[in-house]
Amino acid sequence: MSGYSFPILSDQELLPCLKEMELPCSAAQLAKPTYEVVRPLYESMVTTLMGITREELQQPVFQAIVALEFPELHDESIPAVAFTKNLGKLMAAAGVKDFTMQDLYKPDAQRLRRNLSAIINFAKFREEKLVPYTEMQEATEGILAERQDLEDLNRQLMSELRRLQAERASEEPDVARLEADIHEVYTENQQLNKQQATLNSEVRAMKQQTNVLADEAADLKFKLANARQEGDQLRSLIVESPEKLQAMLEEIQAAVERERSLVAEAERKARDLQARLDTVAKVEKEVQKAQRVMEEVESELAKKKAISRQVKELRSQISGEEQEALQLAATQQHLKRQQASLAERMQRLEQQAALKKEAAASCVEEQLRDKEAIEAENAATMAKLTENDAMMRALREKIKELQTTQEVQISMVLDRYTSLRQQVAEYHTLLEAAMTPASRSAAVKAVTLR
Repeated sequence: MSGYSFPILSDQELLPCLKEMELPCSAAQLAKPTYEVVRPLYESMVTTLMGITREELQQPVFQAIVALEFPELHDESIPAVAFTKNLGKLMAAAGVKDFTMQDLYKPDAQRLRRNLSAIINFAKFREEKLVPYTEMQEATEGILAERQDLEDLNRQLMSELRRLQAERASEEPDVARLEADIHEVYTENQQLNKQQATLNSEVRAMKQQTNVLADEAADLKFKLANARQEGDQLRSLIVESPEKLQAMLEEIQAAVERERSLVAEAERKARDLQARLDTVAKVEKEVQKAQRVMEEVESELAKKKAISRQVKELRSQISGEEQEALQLAATQQHLKRQQASLAERMQRLEQQAALKKEAAASCVEEQLRDKEAIEAENAATMAKLTENDAMMRALREKIKELQTTQEVQISMVLDRYTSLRQQVAEYHTLLEAAMTPASRSAAVKAVTLR
């Protein structure tokens, strides 16, 4: 504002501008301004350009007037202070920084011209910026609609976030329980894997031992068959000596008993191995069942990881939405301030429009009254014109009659004039013929003497 300037207008430029702003003023009043001339000009400019009505200028602040001991003494000072305050704001906005009370109560012609030039320049600038202001207002309305859409979207996202958070909170006990079950199953699976490894090693050892025992049993069976063959052979070779036979039989019986005990031991070991094999089969079934449970647990873990990723994505999206919401909130505050300013300006414009509308309505009523008066006058004029037309027709007929009579009289006068000219010409001829040269000279002398 330090470099702000405006042109000083001349009377030829200033007076039409004041007339256009409906501020009647003459060159003489500008040359010798008074308070009575300057006050209405400044007051009209304040009410027009600042959107403040005269009633608002006259109305005091009730909260402040209560504090006065004798408020009736300030009935004139309060409106004067309000008017000068608003006038000072207007002059400061127009670029006049040194406006004082003297310019209002004891105006100077040069300073008044400068102040009016500044206000007119400000008014023209205001009119130039009215179209961008309207466009900005429309853009603001679009931004407000977009902000409303974004707020609706933000509310939807926040409700979705709250729903997901509630679902997550409701699923947290299940997740904790699943995690505990998973940990327990994982621990049990590790133990079962260890048992399975131990049992597998034992099964392998038992299978090896079973194979060894089977080989031994087969060997023993082979030996038993051989012993039976030998027994048969020995029976065929029985001798007369019963002592030898008895000893041989005892030895064979002892061998058979040993073989039977070995076979029984092998069968017992086989039964033990079969029981262990059954146990191993059961353990394998349990292991397979545990593996299926592990697979289910892994699928649940995969689902949990997917849900965790979704939660992380939602958190990142929520953080982005929160940042955007903060930006939108800042934009909203800025737009609210602009909207408040625009609403204030719109209110002032509406008040101005209402005042102008009232003035226009009164002007229209006055014009209607003038129109009715003019229409009545026109009706009287039309009646008078009709009467005048009748009179004109009568006068025209009379004029035609007079013209006819005049033409007859003129023709008679012309006939008489023609006859008189002929008589005068004849008279002159006779007179010239009658006069001699001597009488002519005497007549000329007489005429000269006369």
